[in-house]
Amino acid sequence: MTKRLKYDPQSDSAGSYAVAVEAKRLRGDTHWPAPAERKPDPETEKQLKRLKRALDRKLKDAPNG
Repeated sequence: MTKRLKYDPQSDSAGSYAVAVEAKRLRGDTHWPAPAERKPDPETEKQLKRLKRALDRKLKDAPNG
């Protein structure tokens, strides 16, 4: 009995994109649209800063820190 691999949609998406780009390159296409820049979400940035401060405090208070 073989173990079934868990489906990873992110990996599948990245693989499909890479195959499509390679097919276009082999076909001779030379233009692809520039990748869109993602703007950081302010709420996520705020949460990340809060988590970093909490981790810094935890590490500072640790016996080996």
